[in-house]
Amino acid sequence: MHSNNQVTSKVMMKNRQQKPLVLIVDDEPNNLHILVEGLLSDYDVRIATGGAQALEFIEITRPDLILLDIMMPEMDGYEVCKILKSNQNTKGIPIIFVTAMTEEESEEHGFELGAIDYIHKPYKLSLVRARIRTHMTVQGMLDRLIEKNFDLHDKLLEIEILASELSKRDTELKKLTAKQELFYQALTSTADGVVITNNKGIIIAVNPSFCRITGFSENEALDTQLKKIKQNNLPEMNFDAIWQHASTAGYWSGELITRRKNGELYPELLTLSMVKNDIDTNVNFIGVFSDISSVKVTQERIDYLTWHDELTGFPNRNNFLKLLDQQLNQSYIDLNYAYIFIVDIDSFHSINDGLGLLAGDQVLQELAARIDSTLDSKDIVARLGSDEFAVLCATNKGTGRNRAQALANTKAQNLLIAASEPFTVDEEKVTLTVSIGCYIFPRMDVRENAIETIRNCEAACYKAKEKGGNRITFFDTSFGEQAKRRFEIEQDLRKAISQNELMLYLQSQYDSQHKLKGAEVLLRWEHSRKGFISPVEFIPIAEESDIIFDLDCWVTCRALELLVKLNQFNSKLGLSINISGRHFHENRFLNFVTKQIQSSKINPSTLTIEIIEGTLLNHMEAAIAAVHHLKKLGVRVSIDDFGTGYSSLTYLKQLPIHELKIDKSFVFEAPTNKNDKLIIDMIVSLGNLFDLKVVAEGVEGEEHFTMLQAYPNMILQGYHLHKPEPADSWFYSLTNPNAE
Repeated sequence: MHSNNQVTSKVMMKNRQQKPLVLIVDDEPNNLHILVEGLLSDYDVRIATGGAQALEFIEITRPDLILLDIMMPEMDGYEVCKILKSNQNTKGIPIIFVTAMTEEESEEHGFELGAIDYIHKPYKLSLVRARIRTHMTVQGMLDRLIEKNFDLHDKLLEIEILASELSKRDTELKKLTAKQELFYQALTSTADGVVITNNKGIIIAVNPSFCRITGFSENEALDTQLKKIKQNNLPEMNFDAIWQHASTAGYWSGELITRRKNGELYPELLTLSMVKNDIDTNVNFIGVFSDISSVKVTQERIDYLTWHDELTGFPNRNNFLKLLDQQLNQSYIDLNYAYIFIVDIDSFHSINDGLGLLAGDQVLQELAARIDSTLDSKDIVARLGSDEFAVLCATNKGTGRNRAQALANTKAQNLLIAASEPFTVDEEKVTLTVSIGCYIFPRMDVRENAIETIRNCEAACYKAKEKGGNRITFFDTSFGEQAKRRFEIEQDLRKAISQNELMLYLQSQYDSQHKLKGAEVLLRWEHSRKGFISPVEFIPIAEESDIIFDLDCWVTCRALELLVKLNQFNSKLGLSINISGRHFHENRFLNFVTKQIQSSKINPSTLTIEIIEGTLLNHMEAAIAAVHHLKKLGVRVSIDDFGTGYSSLTYLKQLPIHELKIDKSFVFEAPTNKNDKLIIDMIVSLGNLFDLKVVAEGVEGEEHFTMLQAYPNMILQGYHLHKPEPADSWFYSLTNPNAE
């Protein structure tokens, strides 16, 4: 009869015909969302938001694998793992810890508790899926070997019972012969190696797969002790201990390193079970095994990619944080200073957009090689992501802050020079610049971890970019506060729409006779705790993430609602909205705008979409196609901040735009600056030449209004004429002109 464990294993086999069940245990909604979305297509995914909830779930339903977060309130992942591994019914469930911690001690503790792997945050979904798939594959192979071992166990037991009870009757003999034939077919047809021994471990039967995997022929294997073939001369994995366990407990299964006939070591999954009938004292052992070399190669590749960047071969962000943490601890112990760099390519997206992603990868590989060759052999270079590299430089014991800063400055200057040399991509010369942030550590006034240290260095790099790039900036404590505020604003901005903190303001536009022609829609943010946050601050932050798409969609929807009201009141007045150049040309935004306009009851010609001049330069062909698409919808398109870029007259002629908007920087000093006045004259002439409406923003004083009245067809906008006000107030003033 089978033991309870054997019955359980067979039930598990049956269940595995369905999607494997993965339980994700995490208290962070964002983490759960990412993992569920990434795994749902291949696995039956369930979630638990705490340790107690996970244990309750497992009592009822046994998952095939658990992704377990370590840092959770009330009951952490270590405690959950300890409870599961101490229970006979749940100790076999594979557990993979997911964590943002990089300390080796935490990993060692997890493995001691029985975890099979670690996945580090932030998640790289391709690696998460690969790790789960690999562990599922190994577990599935082991389960299959267990099931096959049980089947062979049953067949061999039946044959022995029939043989011992055999009488002289012909029918019994035929039955025995049929059983033997069935057993022989099962033995020879399986792709897994099968070996049968007597009670002393002497091989009495093998199948062809045994010979194929081990390299031993059947004649060489028969009458040989199994331990001689399975022994590997590795003291930490002795086959004698395995045989002793199987002889005592009647069963053993697991992973073993064994040796082929030619001496080559290879990994295998092995199940070894005792076969003993109740009629006599005859004892046999059945071993079923599978070569898992290919699975191990895959696992090693996954392990490598967990800690290394595939494109450059450098350590990745998780690996760098781990190494940086070690250096921080050592610097505190030795009381000497070290330093790190963040190296970021200026406007790298233009290379990807202009030359393609393969060219971009080629540039990254070449830059990585240059960085590596510029540094000392003991320095560590890592690729943190996209076009961002990091360098960790240790110093000799006793190095002071000033000396460390001098060394850092010299190396950073060399990096700037190395990066400035032209790159050859498909026989084309490409020149780029980099921004470098430098950070000297440790800070003796506060003990930092690796994440805080790298964040400070990134703040310095960002400051270098703000100053125009192609420069070196050392961290200042004020950068950290700025970076913290930027992070907080980005996080709060994601919630601002749902929390109704955003609102639309309108600023009126007039002709030279002060007659109302329409208004520009402006976005304002009144934070629930921080108060008013200027768009000058939050729009650039939104531009650097995908939040800007959500903001533009929100503004578009609300602006169309306002336009419905405006069309009903005065069909000749229009509204203008600004759209980010990041996605103006993308299908997702164009499809969104198309759907919204077609479903709203507006006159499309009263809607003007403003795009900055740089959008045309960065994505010329796509932008032109987008403008043509909007024209078919009946929407008007304006080029905002005109004159600040380098638009070609050829493209102005090709584009079906309706308006040029003069940047306020030219208007502000035009009354006293002849050059700015000449630029305005030129833009007005271009407008007349191409039959375009011209709008001047920045009419801040009487002198601006007086000067611009010389252009009778120009539309004017600015604080002197009208200050932006909430949309409701603007509409009230429009519909109640005599109200105080």
